Amino acid sequence: MKQILIPALLLNAAGIVFIHSATAGVDGFPSDAAGHQIARSILGLAGCFLVFRFDYRLLERHAYLIYAGLCAVLAFMALVRIANPGGTYRHLALHKFQLQPSELMKLALVIGLARYLRFRHDQASFRGIVAPFALTLVPMLLVLLQPDLGTSLLLPPILLAMLFVAGSRPRHLVAAILLGLSLLPAAYFYGDSIPGVAGYQHDRIKAYVQRDEKTLLREGFHLRQSLIAIGSGGLAGKGWCEGTQNTLGHLREKETDFIYGVIAEESGFIGSAAIVILFVLLIRGIAMAGLACREPFGRLMAAGIAAGIAAQAFENIGMTMGLTPITGVPLPFVSLGGSSLLASWLAIGLSCQIASRRIMVLASRDLAPSGKTSPAVLLQERSSALLESRWPVG
Repeated sequence: MKQILIPALLLNAAGIVFIHSATAGVDGFPSDAAGHQIARSILGLAGCFLVFRFDYRLLERHAYLIYAGLCAVLAFMALVRIANPGGTYRHLALHKFQLQPSELMKLALVIGLARYLRFRHDQASFRGIVAPFALTLVPMLLVLLQPDLGTSLLLPPILLAMLFVAGSRPRHLVAAILLGLSLLPAAYFYGDSIPGVAGYQHDRIKAYVQRDEKTLLREGFHLRQSLIAIGSGGLAGKGWCEGTQNTLGHLREKETDFIYGVIAEESGFIGSAAIVILFVLLIRGIAMAGLACREPFGRLMAAGIAAGIAAQAFENIGMTMGLTPITGVPLPFVSLGGSSLLASWLAIGLSCQIASRRIMVLASRDLAPSGKTSPAVLLQERSSALLESRWPVG
């Protein structure tokens, strides 16, 4: 469990430190933004503790209700935007807290897919993956209508990872990936006419493809300043609160979308590489918790959580370096924001729950005689497809 908690805590702490650097001005530590992030971190840790305290298998009974409830909230927000075109509707105002339901939808999708795949035995066929794709497509379209292109693109990696662990054939998943990639040219050439893709999002896609000087001075301005910040950091950086791109205001959205650029400028390759290593350790810890779990619902949830964090971290870090289009996705645990931080800590609480429970189930190899080994005790039924899972039962 400490392999999950320690990297997450260090990432959260690094986020608070560099949020202060990005927003301090002449204020002492913590700045207002950093102070708010500390309060959000405490709230997130409280949510993590509460989730850790109850048996995650209780979620299986209400998985579809959780999924449907979040979809209903997203549908309501989409209807509000359709009735009032021209704006963005991503948050719900809850007293002094702004909640972004799309962040919680990622976790709801993980729970819903785990419940569905837990009792299926046809994932190896093409027909067997149609329903999981439909379960993912519904929230993806609802989030896209807000519009929130970045968050909507984080849902397919969760689906693919969970299908792979559930036993789907790799060729089916590769075909789905190629189909998704084939839509990118349409987004580039016809993005303005695609429902749910805003004009500024289309400009970001064009800036990702076109790297000429004219584009980098207009649509690609954010990318240009981010590349300057990262490149000027060198090996050890310019020092905390000493980054010129940061302090002079050239780097926009520096406490949220481009926080990694601030980290790279002020702590250099050493600090930015340390952030990547912490994410690798965190994802590995969650994956190892899934490997150690012999109960399919927990194993599938661990796969989905690990894939979701990995995809979001890759997208955010990649967009600051020009490897992926700029989509406005926050860096988990690091970027300023309450909803993303809360959803991330809830996911950590579930992962720690999975890691802390050793639930014995019957697997095919348990039936084979092995000398003096006593027969395994059957405590929970297991889906036949998961007996051939990509993660072998230990």
